[in-house]
Amino acid sequence: MRDFCNVYTMDAARRSSLLKLLELSDEDHKIARLLQRQFLEKHAEKIVDGFYRYLLQHNEFKLLISDDLIPALKQTQAAYVRSFGIDFDSSDYFNHRLRVGLAHKKVGLTLGLYQCAYRELQRLIINDIPDGFMQEGITSRDLWHFIHKITALDMTLAIETYHNALVTDVQEELNDAHDEKAALSEQVRTDSLTGLFTRDYGIAVLERCLSQEDEKNQLCLIMADIDLFKSVNDTYGHLAGDEVLRQTANLLTSAVRDLDTVSRFGGEEFLIVLRQATAETALKVAERIRELVSKTATRFEAENIHTTISQGVAVVESESDTMQLLNKADIALYKAKQQGRDCIVMSGADVTRD
Repeated sequence: MRDFCNVYTMDAARRSSLLKLLELSDEDHKIARLLQRQFLEKHAEKIVDGFYRYLLQHNEFKLLISDDLIPALKQTQAAYVRSFGIDFDSSDYFNHRLRVGLAHKKVGLTLGLYQCAYRELQRLIINDIPDGFMQEGITSRDLWHFIHKITALDMTLAIETYHNALVTDVQEELNDAHDEKAALSEQVRTDSLTGLFTRDYGIAVLERCLSQEDEKNQLCLIMADIDLFKSVNDTYGHLAGDEVLRQTANLLTSAVRDLDTVSRFGGEEFLIVLRQATAETALKVAERIRELVSKTATRFEAENIHTTISQGVAVVESESDTMQLLNKADIALYKAKQQGRDCIVMSGADVTRD
């Protein structure tokens, strides 16, 4: 059985402090035993019947309590009534009352309804004690006072776990929302086929770099396109084409630096944003990409599929904006295709692979 005292840090010191706050003392054990012997043991079922008559008069409770559960609930409630206040300072008593709060939370009983129900149970117990009762030096007033104190203790313990369960639920909902947001964010920024960043994310990175003067001054762009990709699909099928895209994406990622951003621009075209890069650095990265792609065959079923890649490189100039830079890289890529593919063209220059 789970130790709720340990879970909710109801150690001996805290239990003692709470009992002192409620003015429950060792003398109250005698009152608890008398209350049980003279009233609760004899009238538990009657009290519980009255309790459920009260509950079922109100729609708020009727919505939570199905008819088939009432017999079992009554048995549980009768056991609760018979144990009312017995060994109230023990860890077992605290443990049981803490568990009650979780049970009420699970069935959806709100704290407001919960307190109303406790008030009615308290009233039913008190009403069973005649005015002027006196036995063993204990009066009806002593019993009534004790019932109020134990009701406060039981409610406090049940509300403790009820409230903590609510807080846990809220935290779990927040965690789930955070995880869902992170998952959606990942979906938005990640291409499902290649695992690269998406076109929108790649452009967003480019725009962010262009907006920062220290980034803008050392920024280059590579537009890369797999040569004759349509023939791969036509010859080997679209699944083979997908595998070529995935492997090319892996090669691009392995060829660039950690601070560079590789995204799938569309189809078989890729966009690489190079930060803190000169034109010379960009050309070295592009050449590394070209060599890797040309030397690495894609294995698909029993076939080795060889491809090459063409690249256009653009360097940021003082007045470059996003569209201008993309356009420059795209024009350079077009020139690379015209020059025979498997080569690199620098925008605004005749720099190509020999």
